[in-house]
Amino acid sequence: GRLIEDRFGVPLHQAGMPIGLRETDYFFGLLAEVSGSPVPRRHELERGRLVDAYVDGHKYVFGKRVVIYGEEDLVIGLTSFLTELGVTPVLCASGGRSGRFESAVGEVTAGILPEPPLVRDGVDFHEIAEEAEALSPDLLVGHSKGYHLAKRLNVPLIRVGFPIHDRFGGQRILHLGYRGAQSLLDAIVNGVLEKKQKDSPIGY
Repeated sequence: GRLIEDRFGVPLHQAGMPIGLRETDYFFGLLAEVSGSPVPRRHELERGRLVDAYVDGHKYVFGKRVVIYGEEDLVIGLTSFLTELGVTPVLCASGGRSGRFESAVGEVTAGILPEPPLVRDGVDFHEIAEEAEALSPDLLVGHSKGYHLAKRLNVPLIRVGFPIHDRFGGQRILHLGYRGAQSLLDAIVNGVLEKKQKDSPIGY
C-alpha cells in the first residue's frame, strides 16, 4: 500500500481487520469517506443487531479469561473484539515476527483492560501451550491445533483462522464485519454454555 501511494499517489488508509464494533465502524467509516456515500442501511441494521447481541451475551462471557492465537492481524482483531465483550485476553500469541504485534495488541486493549495481556510472537504451538496451561484460561480462540490443549484444559475451543481441519466448512466461517462478529459472539457464548451444561450434574 505504501509503495502504491508513493509511486502513483493512491492514498493509503491503514486499518485493522474489521472484527467487532470498533474496528468495523472504523472500516465502514473509511469506505464512506473514500466513496463519498453513506453506509448502506443494511449494514446499519446489522450493527444494531450486533449491539443488541452484545448486551444479551455480556452476562455469559464477562470476565472470562481467553488465550488467542494465530496470524498476527487476526489475533489483533480478535483481541479488540473480545475486550469489547468484557472477555479478558490473558495471552495473545503468534508465530509471526513483524515486530509490531505487541504494540498493536496494546493499542486495541488500551483504555479497556487495566493492563495489557501477555504477548508472544515468533512462537510455535508447543510454546503457546506451555504458556496457556500456566494461565488457566476459560476458553481458547484460534485454529484447530488448539484442540488437544483445549481438551487437556477442559475448556471450549472457538475455531477461527487456519487451519480448521477437524470441522466441516472452516473456510466459510464468517468473522469480518458486523455479521461476522455476530457469528463469533454466538459461537463464543454457546461454547461457554455448552461447557457449563456438560459440567452440570443436571445437564441444564
